Amino acid sequence: MSEVVGLRLPLNTDLAQFSSLLWQVSIPHRIAEERGMQVVWFASESHAGQARALYEGLQTGEVDIQPVMREQTSTLGSSDTWYRRLSSVPVIAVLLVLSLLGALLPVLDRNFQYLSYLSFYQLYIVDGTLRGDWPVGQLWRVITPAFLHFGFMHIVFNSLWLWELGGMIERRQGAVRIIGIFVLVAAGSNIAQAMSSVSLFGGMSGVIYGLLGYIVVWNRMRPEQAFPLVKGVAIVMLVWLLLCIAGFTELLGVGAVANTAHVSGLVLGLILGFAAALLDRKPG
Repeated sequence: MSEVVGLRLPLNTDLAQFSSLLWQVSIPHRIAEERGMQVVWFASESHAGQARALYEGLQTGEVDIQPVMREQTSTLGSSDTWYRRLSSVPVIAVLLVLSLLGALLPVLDRNFQYLSYLSFYQLYIVDGTLRGDWPVGQLWRVITPAFLHFGFMHIVFNSLWLWELGGMIERRQGAVRIIGIFVLVAAGSNIAQAMSSVSLFGGMSGVIYGLLGYIVVWNRMRPEQAFPLVKGVAIVMLVWLLLCIAGFTELLGVGAVANTAHVSGLVLGLILGFAAALLDRKPG
């Protein structure tokens, strides 16, 4: 689907607040400089028409942008603001809390008394070799490794991307959709990682790459309903994935990462994004 020009405005026109308003009301767009003018592109004529109406309303005073901008620029310390943000993504909020608890567990449970209940394998050591039993009859183990995190940067990195990417999907497509993506990608990536080696692994990274794959395919197939993914994010995350596969983290002394979970999570996300874009497409 080709893009549609919605507005052409002088270069000295400040479109920052207008652009924020468009994203706030779920109108995907991009702004480019062409032939001495600012051109605002949209994925459909419908969105272009809505944007023109909003811009005209702002010029005439019929639309007040201040309430929206006050919400966006309010301080992070505002409990009311944080409550609104969290209440808009309840599933992601729960996943973040569980991930935080999963990050604290390895620190508090030094003897691995409880940690073993959340690992994929039931781990034990025989003759100095780590071994593990496949979790027959313990289906929760295919999900719970996603909540385990080892180290400060591990939980921070995953939490930030879960909030950003997962929040986009839950706000736009609802709780049921994000739960489905999480369960399928977490289970699939954990099983793939477990099949590659018997080890104690964990983290939300497989899910993060699944969310990225989902959004990238959705945006490609449904540009009229595209998620506001910042340009370059997908490239940066894919470059990091390749560096991890190449052993860059081990070279830095950070340790090995669950590359199989990352790659399988990305592939599952691409498949789910493709399926969702097809199934959600309205006939005609």
